[in-house]
Amino acid sequence: MRNNFGIKILVTIICICGAAALPLSLPRLENGDALGEIKTILSSRFEPSETGENSEDDAWQLILVNADNPLPDGFHSELTELSDGHRIDKRVYPHLQKMFDDARQKGIRPAISSSYRTAEQQQAELDQKTEEYIRQGYSREKALETAKKWAAVPGTSEHQTGLAVDITTADASAQAADVVWKWLEKNSYKYGFIKRYPENKTDITGISNEPWHFRYVGPKAAKEIKKRGICLEEYLETPRKK
Repeated sequence: MRNNFGIKILVTIICICGAAALPLSLPRLENGDALGEIKTILSSRFEPSETGENSEDDAWQLILVNADNPLPDGFHSELTELSDGHRIDKRVYPHLQKMFDDARQKGIRPAISSSYRTAEQQQAELDQKTEEYIRQGYSREKALETAKKWAAVPGTSEHQTGLAVDITTADASAQAADVVWKWLEKNSYKYGFIKRYPENKTDITGISNEPWHFRYVGPKAAKEIKKRGICLEEYLETPRKK
């Protein structure tokens, strides 16, 4: 009996110590209507460094994807799936959650309208936009050319990285999307996000003004991009080919 009692104590101690060493789950989701509840359990733990940067190499968060810089062959992103079906890079999730929580505390009601897309979904997006212009009287060639200013060709879209989200208002009848976008434009850099396609940078990005499209680049890069009033191409000193 004594031996069994001692074994039970030892097992209890091991369980307690082992549990303490397990990685923490992702931050809680308050007001889950905006982001949804996490459906997947991630094995890694988000660890911000003392400088506010991820402890991981930051190359992943500064990947440049545009018409001149397509995604590399075999590109893969580990995604977190939300209960509403949206998916984002798991490393970005904590930052996005914090930004949404802080926005809500200020009376802002953001919601994701688009997130990660597969190549097939991106092609469908481009096809839909092209058809819209054809219905307006454009030739198919001109319609496709115009559509590409709004929807990228598969392989050249940031939505395929899992680092970009389109954000709108959770309730258009209660709060205009413009209110959400203005708050994000002013504050998103604090969480490592930038307004990716500003109105005054269309000649550089090649994409028309998209006040709803926000891209994660990390706190350090986001702060500098915001301070200098530049876009990602300028920050990386990688101008587009004309």
